[in-house]
Amino acid sequence: MFLSISFITLALSFFLFRSVAGSLALTKINLVSWIFYYNLVIQSFIASVLIINNWDNHYIINTLEYESRLYGWMAVQYTMLAMPLGMWLAVYLHGWSSNRAIFSAYLEQPIQTTISPNDSYIRYPLYILSIIAIASVLYTLALLDTNPLMAVFSGFDSEALAGLRQDASRQFSGNIYVRNIFAIGLTPVLSYIAFAYWKLTQSKTDFLWFLLMFIASFFIKTYDLSKAPFIFFILGFLFLYVLIQGGVSKKIFLFFVSIAFLLILLAYYLLMDNANLSELLNYNTGIGGRLLLTQAAGTYFAFEHFPSSNPFIGIASLSSFISNLLGLEQSERAARIMMAIFHPASVDAGLAGVMNSLFIAEAWANFGWTGVIISPIYVGFLVQLLFLFFLKSKKTPIMLGLFTHFSCSLPITGGMNDFIYNAGILITIIIFATVYFIASFLKITQGFECENTLSPSITAKP
Repeated sequence: MFLSISFITLALSFFLFRSVAGSLALTKINLVSWIFYYNLVIQSFIASVLIINNWDNHYIINTLEYESRLYGWMAVQYTMLAMPLGMWLAVYLHGWSSNRAIFSAYLEQPIQTTISPNDSYIRYPLYILSIIAIASVLYTLALLDTNPLMAVFSGFDSEALAGLRQDASRQFSGNIYVRNIFAIGLTPVLSYIAFAYWKLTQSKTDFLWFLLMFIASFFIKTYDLSKAPFIFFILGFLFLYVLIQGGVSKKIFLFFVSIAFLLILLAYYLLMDNANLSELLNYNTGIGGRLLLTQAAGTYFAFEHFPSSNPFIGIASLSSFISNLLGLEQSERAARIMMAIFHPASVDAGLAGVMNSLFIAEAWANFGWTGVIISPIYVGFLVQLLFLFFLKSKKTPIMLGLFTHFSCSLPITGGMNDFIYNAGILITIIIFATVYFIASFLKITQGFECENTLSPSITAKP
């Protein structure tokens, strides 16, 4: 029965996503279709089928009662349907029944400059931002007691590497705002922007700019040995190619998927003690278990332990600023609480971090069934508004960079809090809005004479 209902749900979800994703073709992968294929089907739906039928044999899920499996399965099936309905509501409020036409029109557009023929004025603030980002990456790396990436090649075992990873992310001795905003947040976006400018101008200057930002992105995406960030950063160029060229060939798509898979294999081989191929590829251990079950386990774990082991959190975990403003006692986020319940010794020893999962896990931990019912519609609506905003915007390198960044970094399997209050997104918007205003000011005050001297000519593009 559960298997039949699940696959009926999957078919209905596919049908609903067809009208809100622009395209579900893998060669035209985009912000919404990625959520369907990766975050929902691969990271959530497959696990729901395995778990409800007790086919998982997973070390976290084996600790749970059947009721938690059932509630988690129900929540995932509901999300598969409610999320595209929330997206459709956003499309409908724009006066359309589908966003396929506007998506196709966007893909057919050429890249355009932002405010002037050669975008000279906007390069000043972009180059300054790039210098700040690179300096922030160097600052972050310099303040690590032991660089985890270097430790991998120095013979450290997996437990020692786990400790270094937690130290790098949670025990950073420097300014976390410099690290989080300018190093981690800004550097990858500037890499995408520089790449888009290079595709527009074909100039050596823009290629060098891109190369520097790519190298900086590699170091900041791997500084704490997290496996996913650099892989998603690389996959971001697949999204960017689709947006620039209107799609990619099957060969290019398979190339990016192969690179991602090889990077995953390499990361597990380097970070796991005595790793063997069969264990790495098993569906409930290694890569398979991490991708299909461990990422989903938090959803079922949340139903098991909230509110029985920990009361519902409400808004107390949104941010310290909001808690102080409302006179609430600040709480850890659900993912951290769940990890502390599951493996308190590892958390105390600094060897374990969080148990992230589909956003409905935190929605349940915060607000109970009200959160589970409302959150998929709400998140779907917000995601579609973001998607439509970019599709209606001018196709410039900056907008392409931001579009790409959000396409592969939305916290669908991060947490509900990030869709209520997300300082990182707000700061990113403020930074690039400031770039635009500075460029506009330079254009007005400096006039036309610097336009031909500050940047590569667009006519350099063949």
